[in-house]
Amino acid sequence: MDKTLRKQKLEEIQKKQAPYMTGIRIRYQGEPREFVAHKIPLAYLVYNKLNARVGSLVKSYQKQYWELNTEDPKDTVKIEAFLWESKPDRNKTTLESLAKDGQQRYGIVTDDGTIIDGNRRAMLLNRVWRDREEWERQSLNVEHCQYFIAVILPEGADQKEVMKLETTYQMGEDEKLDYNPIEKYLRCKDLRGADFSVSDIAAMMGEKKSRIEEWLEIMKLMDDYLDTLDYGGIYTRLDRREGQFVDLNKYLKTYNDGSKKVLWKCEDSDLADLKSVCFDYIRALYEGKEFRYIAKPSQKDSIFCREDLWKTFLNEHAQKVEGIEEKPVRQLLTENPDSDLSKLLEQRDNDWTKKAKGLLEGNLNKRVRSLEDLKASSQPRELLQRAKDTLDVVNTEVREFYTDDKIITLLKDISSLCWDYQKLINKERKAERWQE
Repeated sequence: MDKTLRKQKLEEIQKKQAPYMTGIRIRYQGEPREFVAHKIPLAYLVYNKLNARVGSLVKSYQKQYWELNTEDPKDTVKIEAFLWESKPDRNKTTLESLAKDGQQRYGIVTDDGTIIDGNRRAMLLNRVWRDREEWERQSLNVEHCQYFIAVILPEGADQKEVMKLETTYQMGEDEKLDYNPIEKYLRCKDLRGADFSVSDIAAMMGEKKSRIEEWLEIMKLMDDYLDTLDYGGIYTRLDRREGQFVDLNKYLKTYNDGSKKVLWKCEDSDLADLKSVCFDYIRALYEGKEFRYIAKPSQKDSIFCREDLWKTFLNEHAQKVEGIEEKPVRQLLTENPDSDLSKLLEQRDNDWTKKAKGLLEGNLNKRVRSLEDLKASSQPRELLQRAKDTLDVVNTEVREFYTDDKIITLLKDISSLCWDYQKLINKERKAERWQE
């Protein structure tokens, strides 16, 4: 059904049909207004393809294929699949509830039948109605599932007002935890791009202004990451990486603000190197304490805060990790023209991670041990015990122990250092400087 016919059908409903619900108060065009809800056949409605629940999936799909048309049955099937995949467990529960008890919460639609609030519920109602014979075999009458109860907005609601209502109702306080974490960042970016102020966005999303500013910063960092990998617009590649971007944004802000946490004078180029290295660890899904060891603004717990450690860490990273070969994205697309780009890029990341994981882990572990040694430098007995324990587990049964000339050099250095320590101890004891 096209836009003109949908609009005509909704006008008829409002003229001829008694309201299903009354006294509904919605803040519209800057002031609270009272509306009624009608019982609308689902056949008269279309989904909002860029609703906040599936924005990342739709944007990623459209980047590779085509602009989805909500009036095209094939594209409608795709949008429904995205809505289902957004929260399959929750959808199964809601599906049962809608089939048995009907729609408990009204939705909101435009005068031409585009669903502003309630896309997921409408998708589930459609799903129940299509499978009505199966539900009837369970002795359930699902006639009510061919309708959607919704407020119909006045004619000519402008796009900004629609976006405002979408955000307010789709990302309301009661449903925030039900969304893919990446969606809130995308929604902030879209609203800012539509010329909403940060204060306006904060009010819509029920957040503080400072939180929205932070989310916009994090979204910019996410876009930088995608662009670096030539993944621009494929937001599905941000899955399971939100926490690392949140941490990295905080770290970079601290360093850019001239923090005293760093024990050396780092330049903008050093921060660019830090961001690039962190992007590699984010790509390999490093998280938590391991990830924080790289850049956390702490002289005790950060490699970046100590120049000598950082330079060694960065040089080894450049030599080993940056030399890993992989096919450019364009070549992958040329070789696999019919493949899903998101899946191709996921496989590309997995292949890269398999090659890089050992190098990333080894380099990080070595610098963390050095960091721990520096932290324990005021505790000589603990450090010396650690050194002895390490020497105790050296495998003397391998050929390398006898053929590697560097081992001889290391043993001489260790022996010389131990002898220097002994002489220093004897000298100080003789001078009785450390006697109580």
